[in-house]
Amino acid sequence: MQLVTLLIAAATATPSVAGLYQSHQIEVGAALELQKNGHFRYQLDYGAVSEQAEGDWTSDGKTVRLTTKPMPKLPSFELVRDDPAPKGDVTLTVEPPGFGAEGYRIDAVAVDAESGEKGMVTTDSDGHVESGGHKLSSIDPMVPVYGTVAGHFPLSADRGHHLVLRFHANDLGRAAFEGEPLDVTPGGLVFDRYDTEIRFVRVRPS
Repeated sequence: MQLVTLLIAAATATPSVAGLYQSHQIEVGAALELQKNGHFRYQLDYGAVSEQAEGDWTSDGKTVRLTTKPMPKLPSFELVRDDPAPKGDVTLTVEPPGFGAEGYRIDAVAVDAESGEKGMVTTDSDGHVESGGHKLSSIDPMVPVYGTVAGHFPLSADRGHHLVLRFHANDLGRAAFEGEPLDVTPGGLVFDRYDTEIRFVRVRPS
């Protein structure tokens, strides 16, 4: 009976997903190493995005989950000044050196002052927020390329705002995973990241 139990357990055991994985997709350079000791290392280059991470991983046979350790210090915007502007106008300006590159508009999550609904807005080349005529009660600017919220600034209804911000890159480029899921499939691991499906194929078992 004990032998039968052992054979059944061996037959139903979840195959190990540990190993070195790579993506072979066009315009995607990515690698993921799942070590047997539960540690992972990750690297992605996709468009203007370049990020990496390391930490712990777990798997239930259907999903691999990644948790960055230690957690990075996320990029942030600091409010330097809130200068007066015409009523209803909102402008976002980032002090030099800005993001370290020129030509980026700022996307943001804004709250409509009347409905309380959240929506996406962006700035024009001069930093003016294109709100479509909506009055805003707050704005949360996002990091260009990476698309993560990096600040929260309330806005007064009785005046306009020219927000002068300072950008702190901190650990920009280090991904902060908290149980980030990858689907385990017969062909490898599937990762949804930056609005694309990244497929990792195992090139070497661990």
